[in-house]
Amino acid sequence: MTSVFFEKKEKIGELLVRRGKLQPNQLERALSHLETVPQSLGEILMSLGFVSEEDLLAGLAEQFSFDIYSPEPDDEFLSLDISPLFHREHHFALIRRGDKNILILNDTKDGDIFSAVEILLSEPFEVQLTLEATLKKIMDEEYELGSDVEAADDSLIDESDIDRLKDMASEAPVIKYVNTLIDTALNRRASDIHIESFEEGQLIRFRIDGILHDYEIPPISMQAAIISRIKLLATLDIAERRIPQDGKISLRISGHEVDLRVSTMPTIYGEGVVIRILEKGSIILELSHLGMATEIEKKFRNLIMVPNGIILVTGPTGSGKTTTLYCALNQINSGNNKIITLEDPVEYQLHGINQIQVHPEIGLTFAKGLRSIVRQDPDIIMVGEIRDFDTAEIAVQSSLTGHLVFSTLHTNDAISAVTRMIDIGVERFLIASSLRGILAQRLVRRICPDCRVVMPGALDVHLSKDIMQAAGSDFEMFVGEGCSHCSSTGYSGRIGIYELLNMSQGLSRGISQGVNQDVLEKIAEDEGFQPMFMDGLNKVKEGKTTLSEVIRVCRGVTHGSV
Repeated sequence: MTSVFFEKKEKIGELLVRRGKLQPNQLERALSHLETVPQSLGEILMSLGFVSEEDLLAGLAEQFSFDIYSPEPDDEFLSLDISPLFHREHHFALIRRGDKNILILNDTKDGDIFSAVEILLSEPFEVQLTLEATLKKIMDEEYELGSDVEAADDSLIDESDIDRLKDMASEAPVIKYVNTLIDTALNRRASDIHIESFEEGQLIRFRIDGILHDYEIPPISMQAAIISRIKLLATLDIAERRIPQDGKISLRISGHEVDLRVSTMPTIYGEGVVIRILEKGSIILELSHLGMATEIEKKFRNLIMVPNGIILVTGPTGSGKTTTLYCALNQINSGNNKIITLEDPVEYQLHGINQIQVHPEIGLTFAKGLRSIVRQDPDIIMVGEIRDFDTAEIAVQSSLTGHLVFSTLHTNDAISAVTRMIDIGVERFLIASSLRGILAQRLVRRICPDCRVVMPGALDVHLSKDIMQAAGSDFEMFVGEGCSHCSSTGYSGRIGIYELLNMSQGLSRGISQGVNQDVLEKIAEDEGFQPMFMDGLNKVKEGKTTLSEVIRVCRGVTHGSV
């Protein structure tokens, strides 16, 4: 019986365009979301604000040849022998009008409703559509079920609004949505969840292997409650929307221990939320798992065994710098040395290592914490990031007094770290005396092993003459065709590409003498330094990644730019 209800005469998007309720460019934009978010086209159109619920309902009625429900005096609402829980999750009502049974609903996709009604009635029925608010009112009055969630007012919040937001955030549909959101992000190997507020409503995206992918657009009626739910879990102030807030959530989902770092930010259309996902036990802190080339890994292992000095890891945010430092500390954590870290935030707990969380709001900054650390008699110190002169100065002084110091800098390549330290205010002779080595890195997406094939056609990018000469032309390149294992992206997971600059007498002398960066680059190249792009190119030859990925992440890097 249910198949009769779904004989579509015309696609809903085309129907709405024909009726003048939707612009073709709006339909095109909504269709672009259809492949990446688990929602119907109608839900996407409403979430984006392109059509009203009334217009969509009228379109669906024409599409399926349904009538729009209009109450009549002789309507008799039928009692339902089903659980209230089922009825709260599946919104519908049944009436008897004369000799006809009529099913009233709002969601034509909910097949469970049709199956349940067929069992309940065991006789024919017709379908009529109504607005969601009207249906909820009927369910509240006739079946005493009440509404699920009501839209929140986004104006200034008073005490009653706070209580209402808390109530909304505790409603079953909101709890289920947030739990499903996090669970889906874990299953899709996302590192971050982005909830962004725009004029037309919220947009939710997952960062997977460094790339953002659209997720389901939540109903407008739930959007405020979703953010409130997340803020409550992170013990943030749900009444405060004017300033950024940071919090933490510890959960156990599907047998996994998960830490979520929550950051909120006010924007002109509402709050934006970013959730960093840190799954305990999922990270393997071994240098051999980072994907370093054999020669680079060998040199880096030797570098981290030096007794004192500074070792820097550079790269943009999200390039894996902290993971590399954790692997290095794990490698040299022999048990007969004392290791103290100063981090913001502490991403993973390391056994046998003293880890300190920075709290600038109470005065525990990197610089102040570092001053205290050196009085704790450490052998090895890790500073999460060198951001200012005070931190850099103390780190340098610590390295010159017998400590091995690890830290990070946000620079494009290894050589630029020297320039950055000078710009911060560190004296050249101190840099030359303390710096032992610099590792620069990026993360590129791995080709999915389940759909990897030889790339058809020739090399179709323009490379510099030197790189073309280094690359040669006698190697095959691979791509991922896209499959269920990689969500049709052709990539699964990430691998690092690196350049390692070991300090030499020539480089130290050049830094002390004040030569410019170009001269330092020439000295490094003469001593055998290999730029990051070449490491990436080697991984292309090995079939681990694609040339387009290497070009994407290396764009703007001084060495090996294309």
